[in-house]
Amino acid sequence: MDSFNGLWTDLNGTKITVEESDNKISITYDNGRGPFHGYEVDETPNGPLAAPVIDVNFTDDRPGTGVLARGGAAIYWDNGTQWMR
Repeated sequence: MDSFNGLWTDLNGTKITVEESDNKISITYDNGRGPFHGYEVDETPNGPLAAPVIDVNFTDDRPGTGVLARGGAAIYWDNGTQWMR
């Protein structure tokens, strides 16, 4: 599924590139952080709120879980941050 592929921006304006292939994720920040690696995991429960989920090992911080918003315009992270397309 390559739902997470592309350029994202966090709430501080930092640009982040996500590359996804065969359910493997690589994340690199334009400020030099990364790359960080992870995987796309099973979607959240089925139904109208079902969404793709990734788990990423941010080695300079803590592991994170991100949920792709409906329509793919945002990733909502378990630490309260979000990235927008």
